[in-house]
Amino acid sequence: MGVPYKLQRKKNPQKPNEPGKWYAVPKTGKAVKEKVMTRMATEDTTMADFELAAAAKLIGKFIHNQTVQGKKVRIPGLGSFRVSFGSEGVDDITKFSTNMIRNVKIVFLMDNDLRSTILNDMSFENAGVDDEGVQYASLENYKQVKGLSGSSGGGSTSPTPGTGGEEEPLG
Repeated sequence: MGVPYKLQRKKNPQKPNEPGKWYAVPKTGKAVKEKVMTRMATEDTTMADFELAAAAKLIGKFIHNQTVQGKKVRIPGLGSFRVSFGSEGVDDITKFSTNMIRNVKIVFLMDNDLRSTILNDMSFENAGVDDEGVQYASLENYKQVKGLSGSSGGGSTSPTPGTGGEEEPLG
């Protein structure tokens, strides 16, 4: 199974009279619950699922403690966390105060090996079309309703009947 996407028409706000172009947008599902995640992650290992849950909570606490001190936190095999922010500028250094700090973010940078592995194993699957507030279950449904059944769609794959779409490996 591939990463599900929907096709969605988006107009260029600077050219409102022109028809929009079709873009693939991720169709993100719900995250699995903690118990499901820990069971899946510990499957075929000697670690108990509750041990992984406890370890994850400890890592979360460690990340919190380090980032509030402004430290970068690296979790081997996962990635690193750091604080990022901007601020207003001042001409006179004595006029600066911490309430001028803006857009505080916690930045996560995935481990390069993990990122490469995920991207190499990724494929995509059409999961429908959103057009003018109407959601179609598949590209084939959309094409039938719009009378486009014979068109190829400019390089996008047609879904396989009954599956919701063909998988395409990431190029």
